[in-house]
Amino acid sequence: MNRPVLAICDTESRYCGRLDEYLRKNLNLSFDIHSFTKVKSLEEFAGKNLISLLVIAESAVAELKKKACESGVKNILILDEELSIVREDEEAFEEDAALGVNSEHISKFSPASEIVYHILDLCAKSPEDFESVGVRRSDGKGTVIGLYSPIARCGQTALSVKLCEELSKHGKTMLLNFDNFSPLPMIFGTETEGDITDLLYYSECEKSRFCIYLEKIKQSIGGFDYIPPAATAMQIKEIDYERLKNLIELIFKECGYEYMVLDLSDLPGGLYDILRYCNKVITIMGKTKADGYKLRKYEEVLSQNGYEDVCAAGVKITIPEGAGDRELAACARDLLYTEGITGGEKI
Repeated sequence: MNRPVLAICDTESRYCGRLDEYLRKNLNLSFDIHSFTKVKSLEEFAGKNLISLLVIAESAVAELKKKACESGVKNILILDEELSIVREDEEAFEEDAALGVNSEHISKFSPASEIVYHILDLCAKSPEDFESVGVRRSDGKGTVIGLYSPIARCGQTALSVKLCEELSKHGKTMLLNFDNFSPLPMIFGTETEGDITDLLYYSECEKSRFCIYLEKIKQSIGGFDYIPPAATAMQIKEIDYERLKNLIELIFKECGYEYMVLDLSDLPGGLYDILRYCNKVITIMGKTKADGYKLRKYEEVLSQNGYEDVCAAGVKITIPEGAGDRELAACARDLLYTEGITGGEKI
């Protein structure tokens, strides 16, 4: 199946070239991108090719012949250059909307990341126009690393982040966190419209929008991606083993990820099955007698319920007290090397 076409048109060649370069690097969807600095060239191209999305400067819109919109363009993102005439252009495109052309506006001088967000928003609103769009597909295999400890405040989330940073040097990596009222969005300084519960909905009910929505809500931090966690314990409990397994496999297959790090808590349903599903389970040990007692009880419960293999395959580590970023990074790097995770067999 041919990839959907995204066309860029701006008579200002320097801006057009920069936007083209940015979209190729940061719009992780399988668009066939074409750029034009002459409206006539765009018209000729549109007459022979279906353009799923046109990103066009306001000045170029004024030159664009109407037949190009009618024959070869389905969705338009207009890069406004002067706020004072935005209304006039919106009125001019009402007729195009009636012909089945969706149009939206954003300032040409907005950050490039906001232009990407608007592109994803248009894709999500009209998925029928982008059915074949996706990100880099793979064979569906990837490495899943789970972190779980019965000991609270042991540095598990901090280590999870450092593992993701190190893994991202070897392949496309994602972090999923399952803390109740997780502080990660605050720590990373990121807020989005959706979280993992929304992504689960799209994976189960609207697969045609899955890759688009994943790109829309994921955040990129330190070389890896993460999906904002569910807000409440009740929502996290609804993410059981089967749902999580299906989500992970869909992300591996459709989106080309190679590593998935699960920062686990007691809340996901079927926690022990999730641990068994992981290629590697990392458990952080505490330093007090109470911590040791909790760890022994946890292992007893696993054995009593037929999960001895989780204990046998798990890795126990101790994080040095007062460890900073550099020490945690070294710990993560040594762990990955010692366990052969980056070079190990994938599921």
